[in-house]
Amino acid sequence: MAPSLKKQRRTSLWPWAIASVLAVALVGFLVWFNYGWISWNLPSWKGKLEAMALTLFGDAWDGQARELSGRRAIDCGRVKVHENASQATECALNAFHEKNPFRVRYDLLGIDSNVSAGLVFTPERKLYAVTFDGDPQGQGGTSWSRQRAEKILCPTPFQVYVNPNGRANCFGKDAVAPHDIMSPNAKSY
Repeated sequence: MAPSLKKQRRTSLWPWAIASVLAVALVGFLVWFNYGWISWNLPSWKGKLEAMALTLFGDAWDGQARELSGRRAIDCGRVKVHENASQATECALNAFHEKNPFRVRYDLLGIDSNVSAGLVFTPERKLYAVTFDGDPQGQGGTSWSRQRAEKILCPTPFQVYVNPNGRANCFGKDAVAPHDIMSPNAKSY
């Protein structure tokens, strides 16, 4: 290649290099200039992104229940606080008596985060109580990174009861778990 052609190519790249440096500097200046606004609004963006991710992918209770019950399990639904639980409970009772895998979830009224409890019957015919705390640190709602679900093997022989709140439960009066907000027999207030 002729020396004049190399020189011509080298000089034609300079405008692009200068434009790139100027663009990066401009973006950096704008971020620096608006840092206060960005840092003020970042927590609300984070909350919206977490809420969207929870809507799309579900929370830890959903993941734990799907993993235990399998793809073909009957989803008896999720009962919100103060909703009538009879339809979901009836579904769980029927599925259990027919030995079909199922899952049912009951939301509880939490103090400083979203909490719930439910039952999962597996294809291996094991019955679990699954509890959920949306934020064990108590910062409100459901945290994408701090949420926890815990499975507890129900007492054998496995039986499903209806507790005084109308929810399906595997802990009879003689086998009641310790009473706290996460216990399967807790009232939904």
